[in-house]
Amino acid sequence: MLRRKILLDACVAINLAATGSLDRIANTLQVTFAIAAQAAVEVGYLRDMAGGQTVPIPINLKQFEPGQVVEILELTPAELKLYIELAAIVDDGEAATIAIAIQRHMDLATDDRRARRLCQERHLAEPLRTVSLLRAYVDAAHLADDQIQQLITSIRERASFQPPRSDPDLKWWNDHAKQAEY
Repeated sequence: MLRRKILLDACVAINLAATGSLDRIANTLQVTFAIAAQAAVEVGYLRDMAGGQTVPIPINLKQFEPGQVVEILELTPAELKLYIELAAIVDDGEAATIAIAIQRHMDLATDDRRARRLCQERHLAEPLRTVSLLRAYVDAAHLADDQIQQLITSIRERASFQPPRSDPDLKWWNDHAKQAEY
């Protein structure tokens, strides 16, 4: 069975990796997360605490079975030309992600405001966001409140992510984030 592919930019990939459940999220949503090679290079580290100190932990996207959880995509010649044009507007990872989405008609996920605006200008479907993907996973997996709180805490602490005020799921995030603080 072919799984639907969702292109992630580096930031969304980092946020989802911070949960420690990237494979469960992909399998529950029945998707394969794709990432442009240029964006994969931008996926660096998570932050963990060890001995009272913050320690960088490298993210290894290649640890997952290719084509099942994460697939790293190389640009085709047509995508490369578009990528060069878009890289003058947004970062390399977002430019490659958007070029692939346009050429291959794929859904993409980004929280980056400039990238989202560029998608709109290029008549792409509204990009998904970290919180919308997380919420879809939570709903599909029927997670309990304490499990949701742990996911949000992991993303906040390990990836230093806070959704922008414009995120349509900000209230959902904040409601669960507040519960995690008690």
